[in-house]
Amino acid sequence: MITLAEAAQATGGEWLAQPLPPETPLQGGAFDTRALDGAGIFFALSGEHSDGHAYLPRLAGSAVRLAVVARAAPVGAYAGALLRVADPLRALGDLARFALAKHRPTVVAITGSYGKTTAKEIVAHVLAGARQVLKSPGSLNNEIGVPITLLGLDGSQDVAVLEFSARKAGDIDYLGRIAPPHVAVLLAVGQAHIGVFGSQEAIFRAKGEIFQHLRSDGTAVVGAAQPRLRELAAGHRVLSFGRDGGDFRAEDVAYDAQGFQRFTGVHGAVRLPLHAGMPGPHGCEPVLAAWAVTRALGLPDALVAERGGVAPAQKGRLRILTAQGGATLLDDCYNASPETVINLIETLNARPEGDKVLVLGPLAELEEGLRDSARAIAARLRPPLARCLVYDPRGGPLCEQLQAGAQGVDVRGISSQPALLAALRELDAPGRIIGIKGARSAHMERCIVALQGAPVACERHPCFLLKVCTDCELLGGT
Repeated sequence: MITLAEAAQATGGEWLAQPLPPETPLQGGAFDTRALDGAGIFFALSGEHSDGHAYLPRLAGSAVRLAVVARAAPVGAYAGALLRVADPLRALGDLARFALAKHRPTVVAITGSYGKTTAKEIVAHVLAGARQVLKSPGSLNNEIGVPITLLGLDGSQDVAVLEFSARKAGDIDYLGRIAPPHVAVLLAVGQAHIGVFGSQEAIFRAKGEIFQHLRSDGTAVVGAAQPRLRELAAGHRVLSFGRDGGDFRAEDVAYDAQGFQRFTGVHGAVRLPLHAGMPGPHGCEPVLAAWAVTRALGLPDALVAERGGVAPAQKGRLRILTAQGGATLLDDCYNASPETVINLIETLNARPEGDKVLVLGPLAELEEGLRDSARAIAARLRPPLARCLVYDPRGGPLCEQLQAGAQGVDVRGISSQPALLAALRELDAPGRIIGIKGARSAHMERCIVALQGAPVACERHPCFLLKVCTDCELLGGT
C-alpha cells in the first residue's frame, strides 16, 4: 500500500482537498463506483461515453480515501482527499509503478493472443504453494487493469503474476514500463484482432514488446510451436514449452474418461508425472508454462506436480457443466479466435459423448481477417463432430464459408436468439455434448444459462456491457 503523501509525490498532483493525515494508508483502486469494495483510491477516468467526475458523490460512505481527478467537480458528501492531476489514467500508472518500487515483488508477466487468463491462473496457483502471490483478478489486463491490480500490493506479497493484453502496438510496452518483469511469458500469437494490427507479423511485434522491459537477469518463457517467439526474446535467457517440443514438453499423453490429459512432463533428464486441470489436447500447455516459470524462479519441480493440475474455474473458459435435459455443456464463451475455436473442436472430439455439437456465435475479434479465419475453422469441421450451429444475427458470411469447407458435419445457420435457444433445448439430452463459443460482445453465455433452466429475455447484440450476463439485470428481462 501507499500513503496519501506518497500519492502526491508519485503523481506530482495538486491537492484540491486534503482533510486526512498524510500517512493515511491507501490500498486498492477503482474506476467504477459500482465496484468500490476495498478500494482506497478512485480514479475519475473519462471515456467516450462516460466521465468519472460525475460519479464523485457516490464515494460517500465508501472506503475510498483519495479521489484522483483532472478538475474540480461536485463531490456531495464525500469527505476524503481530492488530488488534481493532468491525466488520471497516467496517474494510475504512476501510482502503480510507485507501489511496485516500494514493495519490490518479483513480477511474472504473461501475454499471448489466447490462453493468457488460464495460464495466469495456473501459474499463480503453482507459485502460491511456495510464495505469497498477487495476481490479476479476472481479465484485468490492460492499461487500467494492470495498474489497478498493482495497487493491491500491501508488502505481504513477494510475487505479482500479471496478464498483459494489447489492442494496438505500444500497449504492452506501456505496461512493461509500469511493471518490468523478472519473467516474461509469451504463450502464442494468433489471428485475433488482425484487422487492427494489419498483419500477423505486426501482432508478433506487439506481443514481443513484453521482452523490451524484461530485466537484464530475467527469463523469457515462450511457446515452442512458433520459433518466431524465441527470436523476439533474443538477448535474454529463454525457456520454451510445448505439447510436442521445447525445453519443457509432454510425453506419454493419455486422456481420462472426461477428456483431461495425464502426461509425463520432460525437462532434460527430469521426468515428472503431471495432469491438466482443463480438458482437451492443449490442457498440458499452461501446466508446462507454469513449470518453466517455476524453474525460472528457482522453485522446486514438486510444486508443479502437486498444484499444476488446478482447474482455472473461470467463467467461459472450458468449464464442464450439465444442462437441464442432461446434455454435457462445454462453456467456452468468453471470447473467440480461430485458434481457440479449433481448440474447442478438438476438445469436443476428445470427449466420450457420442453426439458432439459446436455452437458458434459471432467472431468479432477476427475483424477483417474473418474470411481466412473461417476457412481455417472449416478445415477442422470433421467427424466425430456431428453438427455446428452458427448464430449470426447480422447475416454475415461466416455460416456460408463454414458450410462450404466442412466435410461430414451438418452446419446450420440461425439468425435469431429465440430460434437458437429453441434449437438447443431440442438437442439437450443425455449422451450429447454441446460446446459453445463466440465473441465477448455476443454474450453466448446466454445459451449456457438458458440450457440450465434460467430465464433469458435480453437479445442485445452486440453488447458492450463489461459484466457477464449472469451478473446483469437485463438477462431475465427484469
